Amino acid sequence: MKKASLTILVILMIFLLFLASCSPENQTPTPDIENPPNDKELPEEKNYVDGTYTLMIYMCGSNLESRAGLATKNITEMLSAEIPENTKVIIQTGGATAWRKYDISPVYSSRYEILNGNLSLIEQNINANMGDYSTLSDFLVWGEENYPAEHRSIIFWDHGGGSMNGVCFDENFHNDSLSLLEIRAALAMVNQTINNRFYEFIGFDACLMATYDTANILRNHANYMIASEELEPGSGWDYKVLLENLGKEDFYTKVLNAYAKKQETKTTYTLSAIKLSEFHKVDEVIYGLVEQINYNLSYVGHALSEGKEFGTKGLGGGNTNLFDLGLLAKAIGIPYDFSDFIINVNGSAHETATGLSLYFPTTQKEKLKEYAKICPNLIYSDFLEDYFNNEPETTIFFTDAGFTDDNIHLSFTLSNISKKYVKTVGYELHSYAGSSETGKLYVVGTDNDVSFSNGVYTVDFEGRWVFLNDMLLHCDVHEEKPTHTTFSAPVMINGEMSFLLFAYFKETKKIIVEGYITADDTTSRINELSTGTEVTIVYEDPVPEGENPYYEEGTIVWGEDSIIAVKYLEAERYQYIPYVIDIYGNIFYGDTASLYFDGTTCTIEAIAAG
Repeated sequence: MKKASLTILVILMIFLLFLASCSPENQTPTPDIENPPNDKELPEEKNYVDGTYTLMIYMCGSNLESRAGLATKNITEMLSAEIPENTKVIIQTGGATAWRKYDISPVYSSRYEILNGNLSLIEQNINANMGDYSTLSDFLVWGEENYPAEHRSIIFWDHGGGSMNGVCFDENFHNDSLSLLEIRAALAMVNQTINNRFYEFIGFDACLMATYDTANILRNHANYMIASEELEPGSGWDYKVLLENLGKEDFYTKVLNAYAKKQETKTTYTLSAIKLSEFHKVDEVIYGLVEQINYNLSYVGHALSEGKEFGTKGLGGGNTNLFDLGLLAKAIGIPYDFSDFIINVNGSAHETATGLSLYFPTTQKEKLKEYAKICPNLIYSDFLEDYFNNEPETTIFFTDAGFTDDNIHLSFTLSNISKKYVKTVGYELHSYAGSSETGKLYVVGTDNDVSFSNGVYTVDFEGRWVFLNDMLLHCDVHEEKPTHTTFSAPVMINGEMSFLLFAYFKETKKIIVEGYITADDTTSRINELSTGTEVTIVYEDPVPEGENPYYEEGTIVWGEDSIIAVKYLEAERYQYIPYVIDIYGNIFYGDTASLYFDGTTCTIEAIAAG
């Protein structure tokens, strides 16, 4: 009996100890991502050796690495660099199901130092989700403890999704990503552990991250932010130049210029370096925008049209809702000058972009409450809430939805009150070509070549469209400017549904192909279209029989003789439908014009109510 009593006593003591360990006082608290720790309560600052520098690269390989080896290509650039004295470059890898080079394991979170031109493994840990803030904060604290330095910086490497979707999409953890709130929480947690408030720069070698919200969250943690407003080309930054110039006075200029040189065959690239200590000047522009729009809604449509929405855009939605802030301000008449704290480089299709984008959710109104948690500027988030909550039931009224004065062009008119709500006007083109064989009417695409004069909108369709070799491309216009027009076209790339991206320059009549993105990841980096790639033309069926709205027309093998050009359409019957998109993202259709194109001239045969 005594032995049994002793056993019961021991079990009881273990159970009590277990309960104590599980009590709230003994648990590690889960940080509140929306309300991170108070940055004011910081530990004592460490003493660092003068002139030392540590660069931490948070490299989430994702499908950029597993499919194309883009991360290891950038690592190869790093290994070729002559790194300055007293400078350490450390990398955390993860997030990819496979790595192409350097024996990087997809089943571990690995940490490396670039040492004498080699990738030196420091440690491996159990695979951790790189889309989780705790993985990021653990890496940053580890870097500080093991590589203390007077100067330090961070680079996030991977996909980027702007204000709403964040960065670093981990392929091993259901593509979970770091939201801006998680980045803010991770940086605050690091400050609670180590007093190292300011990084020299925090950079995003990723798409769409040069947003007002990203910079606003980083302004209390870094001197500079480096990021792109637009989708990035797959090859990313020039890491040889970047590493060799760490700590130099002209570092940011050299990094941006090297990026521009690396992407010089592209037209839509952007990259900016923003001095965050001057960011209060951006807030002043935001307040001006809010005040002016509240005063007069008629400014909005013109501003959004001029504001260069970045990323992919389409008539059916899926837009990024990220507009260039400086161009919005210019269109509305708000004074701004970013030149003393933003430097940027742009491709020719974005030569007027100012380096910072603003989220204005015309096609994502359902995300307003989520965005209010992300945006640190309550005045702006409250404005958006009021703006969309006060949306009229109907904004666009056609006084005449379709008529013709010359039997060549369709025109339409809107009520006077409607005009202040207009954002974009365009038309959708359908073709009957080949319908005798396929029995299908198909969508050729969209264009916004619509003129406006004396209160009348006129569709300026002249029978010309875009062809790949001799096959008609279904394509949608993204942006039309006096100098150029940018497009996308749905295609199959090596059997995978994708979108081809290209720009047409009016003066030279030349088309430059940017590359392609996959349909399941429209905020992806832009993939190169290499020789030997199979490109299958697809057309959209306006009345699809199954779930897939596209059907295949023909395939070419991409090569030096592949030509994308604007040509006259075949002599055949076509129809087009004008549309108006309002400042809230709603689409309104006019009447349908059915016409015959004889190879040079269009003749409208009928106009039907929409």
